[in-house]
Amino acid sequence: MLAELNAWAAPLPEKADLLASNTVVARYEKTHHHPCRHMTALCPDRCDHASTLAHFRVLYSENYQKTSEYGDEEMKSGCTAMVDMLRDIPGQNVAVTELISRLKPGETVRMTINHYYVQVGQNFFPVRPVVKIELLNQ
Repeated sequence: MLAELNAWAAPLPEKADLLASNTVVARYEKTHHHPCRHMTALCPDRCDHASTLAHFRVLYSENYQKTSEYGDEEMKSGCTAMVDMLRDIPGQNVAVTELISRLKPGETVRMTINHYYVQVGQNFFPVRPVVKIELLNQ
């Protein structure tokens, strides 16, 4: 059964190529602060290196599609999926991080993580937004 908490993705940049899509059922384990490692002159207060990561243990994969040779491989049982809770990820709605912040360790979710190659201005880079997440009843 699905709980009432659902979130769908926000718009991506205009130029975004889907490389792979993974829908998995995973168990929330913890949220962990990853500090800045002081590697540049901007560290630690202007570098944006620190992050807060939500860790999920993949229980099983429900749907996997690889649309490019460069797309991520399928997430198998036992893999760890991490979601950055501090940054605005293109294609990921703020409701995703709000839902994750309310999870308790051991709760199970179904989530779809897409792997895109995006262009913003003259910059090209990969993004892996959680485009859909659903809390499953225990």
